[in-house]
Amino acid sequence: MVITSKDNKRIKAVRKLLTKKGRLKANQFLIEGEHLIEEALKWNANILELFVLENSEFNFDLKTTVVTKNVMKSLSTLVTPPGIIAVVEMNTQTVDSNRILALDGVQDPGNLGTLIRTADAFNFKRILIGKDTVDPYSDKVLRSSQGSHFHVSIEDTDLIGAINNFDGIVLTTDLQGEPLNKNKITGPIMIVLGNEGQGVSDDVLSHANYKVKIDMPGHAESLNVSVAGGILMHQYSL
Repeated sequence: MVITSKDNKRIKAVRKLLTKKGRLKANQFLIEGEHLIEEALKWNANILELFVLENSEFNFDLKTTVVTKNVMKSLSTLVTPPGIIAVVEMNTQTVDSNRILALDGVQDPGNLGTLIRTADAFNFKRILIGKDTVDPYSDKVLRSSQGSHFHVSIEDTDLIGAINNFDGIVLTTDLQGEPLNKNKITGPIMIVLGNEGQGVSDDVLSHANYKVKIDMPGHAESLNVSVAGGILMHQYSL
């Protein structure tokens, strides 16, 4: 059976996962493309259902619903849909890690996705999503992270409470901080990064143990938050 109508009850329900409200209510999200689906399976994510374009050659041993081109387009956020979309259960499991990345108001989906991918690369396996940070399960974040969502834990949290309960060093960026290379930190560490324009909020900043700045011998006034995060996480990776 092929679903041909965008108004099909199941299709309408799945389409709600294109919104943050719908994702939170269902505790599910969508991923697009064979690569992300293979990565999800490799790391034992719970894929609930696949939607594939009719006459495609995808071959996964999962519950599969075949749809027409118009229906697929209604489920996809891409100009040219890849022909396969999966419904995935959100994983709320906390990873035990002494390397934590905390995000305070990061707004750009591309930045957040890159930070998740970079955190994964440098073994910052817990990622704390603070107030006003963009939804980590939005399509642009998922594409930018390239599957790293399935390797780390992503937790919505109150950053102040998380900082106060953290048994380790809390480090954040600040224009008045010490140069990065002067900090010799060992043991558990939480790196806090802030909004692209305003930086880390004053409330969060006041709870940090160390404030650092990244020296820039060139002429640029600042670094993109995902680049700054990559430098910091590399500096303090295990």
